[in-house]
Parts: sequence; structure tokens; C-alpha cells
Amino acid sequence: MEEQIYSPGMQEILSVNMFSGFSMTYAGKKIAFSRSSNMKFIQLLLLLFLHADQGISKKELIDTLYGWNAGVNPNKNLNNVIYRLKKQLVLAGLPEEEYVVLESGMCRWSSSFPVETDAVRFTECISMAKESAGAGRIGFLRTAERLYTGELLPEFSTELWVIERNLQLKGMYQQAVVELGEYLRQAGEYQEELRLYRKAGKLYPFDKWQIQEIDCLMLLKEYKEAYDVYRNTAKLYCEELGVPPGPEMVSRLRRIESQIKNPVGNFEDLKENFREQKNTGAYYCLYPSFLDSCQLLARVAERSGRSIFLMLLNLTERMGKEITDSEKLETQMEILKEVIRSSFRRGDLFTTYSKSQYMIILVGTEKENCNKAFTRCLDRWKQTEGAKGELSYSVESLVKMLNPELSQEGETPDWKRDSGINR
Repeated sequence: MEEQIYSPGMQEILSVNMFSGFSMTYAGKKIAFSRSSNMKFIQLLLLLFLHADQGISKKELIDTLYGWNAGVNPNKNLNNVIYRLKKQLVLAGLPEEEYVVLESGMCRWSSSFPVETDAVRFTECISMAKESAGAGRIGFLRTAERLYTGELLPEFSTELWVIERNLQLKGMYQQAVVELGEYLRQAGEYQEELRLYRKAGKLYPFDKWQIQEIDCLMLLKEYKEAYDVYRNTAKLYCEELGVPPGPEMVSRLRRIESQIKNPVGNFEDLKENFREQKNTGAYYCLYPSFLDSCQLLARVAERSGRSIFLMLLNLTERMGKEITDSEKLETQMEILKEVIRSSFRRGDLFTTYSKSQYMIILVGTEKENCNKAFTRCLDRWKQTEGAKGELSYSVESLVKMLNPELSQEGETPDWKRDSGINR
């Protein structure tokens, strides 16, 4: 939230932000504690703000702040924290007041000025939406969605009470996004719907909001932009999760491809489009295109009798251990990509399958020759400057993989492993 400029007559309000980080402003001025501040009194303050209406019991405060480490006199510990909190609030720029009130075992915030907390306002809007209908309900959901700018209190993300509250708030936010998205779709407000899903996708990139984003772009006929979203998402899933895009994402790519049309041209234009920048080595393509090629080549192999094998190439540390350094893994995968391109034949096809694996189609070769192809790749890997890691592979007939009924009972893929660590 932008810092306000104070002017005479402005109502003195303590504005508290908890989403995406903790900050406070009072009468337009930022309130900040010293860096040496005790984190316990800040947590106490946050808990008081979050339970502003009914307060929070003294017992719950002690359990939340100290757990099993409350000591022999937990009441004294809590009283000390309350004292420090009151002192720090005044030093930070708030008027001298009581602020924390203890009554009948309950602890409450008390001040002569109002307090507005984004997380509290968010939950209030969600509650009011549940009790409303029609335009009123949508209005409350819109306000709640705008208030939610990120996870609650990332500075305290390891605290159990923050984790639990975060899960609750995230669930509320996601339900609001789903309902708002459906409303905006029916109302034809595609641009606002696009903003909605783009924000959700940035906040939670692995919760598949990009699917709805692509759908919006398709409705807006922004096919190239939709394709860019697909490619970026596929790359993100591959690099961060080590998995290819799921069937829902692939189906969106199929829809995008069906809508992208080239302008009227001739064979000269086609020649230019088909011309490769690199004319040697195996051909690299994206995973969905690789799947299409597998299906087509399997049909050709059934008709022609040509053998086609699918190789899964793995990159690991010594003894097959996973490479945990993501930056190192990304660098080595780029090196391996060029090694594969130069080691396999021009008629072979390969793609990135996961963050540490490539898949390769070997066309018109026999099973025993697959090991020769791998050995050729391994030798080049060992000779490549900067290449570090162990390569292994498995291979299976493409036709049998796509047509399991053709496989013999008990037949298993042929596994090979060898080391490619430069010493």
C-alpha cells in the first residue's frame, strides 16, 4: 500500500498490512520498530490485530508464542512481552495509550483510533459475501480479491500459527477467484478475468491458474500470447518440478495450434519456414510436438516394419544420486542438450522430459544399436568441457510402448548405465 501524505483534519487511522509482508502506517506516516526488536512482541501485536473483534485468550497466546518453552512462569513471560510491546509502540510513533487490555483471561487490542487490517478486512468481505447474493456478493468478492496481494506474513512463515492461518486464507482466496472467474466469463468481462487469473498465477504458479489464463487469451483471440503462456509454464514445470506439462495444458496447446493461421503464401514462403538454422544432428522439439511425432512414427513403423526405439536419457550425480543444485543442473542440461544434438543422427528426434531427463526417438535402428548410440553420446559427453555428471538410459520399442498388446508377457525395458564424470 502506498504511503499516504498526512494533512490537517485527516482521521488518524492505524493501517496494518499483513499480506506480502508486515507494515503499518499511522496518520499517513510509516510505523517501524527497531531492528533489534524482540520478535515475540511483534507476534503478539499481530495476533491482537487478527483477533481484534473478540480478542484472544491468555492461554492461547502463551501456547502460540512459547509452546513447550513457556518456562516455569509463563504468565510473567507474557506480561513482560506486553510491557515491551506498549513501550515499543510509543517509541515507534503512536500516541501513549494502554493498547493491550487483559480482562477475564482474554487479551484485546484497545486504542482511541481505529485500526484497519488488510487480512481482517479480507475475511470480513468473504464472510459478508457468503451472506449476500447477486451484485452484493460479487462486490464483496471483488474487494476481497483485491485485498489479497500475497501470502500472510512471509517474515513469520515458519511459525505454526502463520502456516495454519495462511492455509485458511489461501483457500478463501482461491474459492473467491473461482467464483469471480465464472461470473466474469458469463458477463463477457474477459480482460478483467485475465487480470484475475494472471494475478493468481503469479501468486501460486504451480496451482494451474495458467490454464484459465490461456482460455481467456483464446477468447480474446490473443493466440500468440496464449502460446507464450504455455511455453513459459511448460518450462517452469520442467525446471522447478521436473515434470512435463499435464494433459490439460497439452490440450490447450492443441487448441492454440488449431487457431494459429499463417497468411496466404507460396512454396517459397514454405521453404523459408521449413529451413533449419542447424542442418546437422538430432532435431529438438517441445514435448507436445514430440508426442505427436511418436504417434505418427509408430503408425509408420506398423505399416513399414521399421524399428523405432524410444530412449530415456538420465543425468545424475555419482552413483545415480539426484543433482540437487538447481543452477548446476540447468547448466549441465544445456550442455547435454548440445551433446545429444551432435551425437545422434539427423533423423533422430529429442525433447526435454523432466528437469534431469531427455527423451530421444531413434528411427530405423535395432535394439542392440541403441547401446552404440548411447556410447557415442557418452564419449562425447566425457570429452566436452564443463560436462559433469553421470549418464544412464533405458530404451524400449516405441510401437510396443504405444500398443501394449504387442509386447510379450514379462518383457521389460533394456536398462544400461555408465559414468560420464570428467575427472
